Amino acid sequence: MRFDSQKKLKSWANLKNINVCIDQKEVLSNINISLNHGENTLILGPNGSGKSTFLKLLNRSIHPITSNNSSFKLFNKKNINIWDLRKKIGFLFKEMEQRVNIGVTLYDVIISGFSGTFNSRYSKLLSEREKIKIDNLINEWGLNNIISNEFKSLSDGQKRRALLARALVYEPDILVLDEPFCNLDIKSNFILTRNLSKLIEQSVNIVYVTHNLESILPKTNRVILIKEGKIFKDGSPNELVNSKILSYLFNISINVIEQEGFWRMVPTNN
Repeated sequence: MRFDSQKKLKSWANLKNINVCIDQKEVLSNINISLNHGENTLILGPNGSGKSTFLKLLNRSIHPITSNNSSFKLFNKKNINIWDLRKKIGFLFKEMEQRVNIGVTLYDVIISGFSGTFNSRYSKLLSEREKIKIDNLINEWGLNNIISNEFKSLSDGQKRRALLARALVYEPDILVLDEPFCNLDIKSNFILTRNLSKLIEQSVNIVYVTHNLESILPKTNRVILIKEGKIFKDGSPNELVNSKILSYLFNISINVIEQEGFWRMVPTNN
């Protein structure tokens, strides 16, 4: 049963019979799914299952195999201008950190959300409206004290906050995040969870990948499980985040515990 079968939601991404091959290896197979406004969606699955590839379909850095029976639309369009897409969806991929050159400041990284390039010269071309927007993001993400620091010198948590600020420069309605909580300490994890929860309250929809159940955002209302390149299950957290299903998903016997909207898992003795 489709997760949104009880109420009709407007979709922003529609994938029908989608297959993806990378280096002649099939990574995603027979993907049939819609992503909808009003949903905050967790993508969960083992390493190598195709989660990040699924997200890269959404930012158009990976393209599916085309066939007469397949269809892939974003905002009801088969072809969408990349700049129009960036204004609608903010993206965060961990590999972005590796693309930042030595000497580039945190401020340069954030303003690159407008230009697409990590270059300080663009700061001279910012409009007053864009400068105000950047200043607001710097305040919201607690980056004031380090805004002139070299990006490469920052902690993982600071880098992640900077890249999220970058993803928000166009005030998108949707955020697509690949492993946003990876390698974060307790404080950075808390700050990120708090700020993303605030965005959800402001009607920003979030699609994200995480391996850590403790990092599931409390307002997540949809879970898509991917196993071996296929969608294994699609439903609500209450339906899918449990010991039986996740033990099968990850091929390990685990006990899943939920308390006041937060989750964690521990190995069993089996």
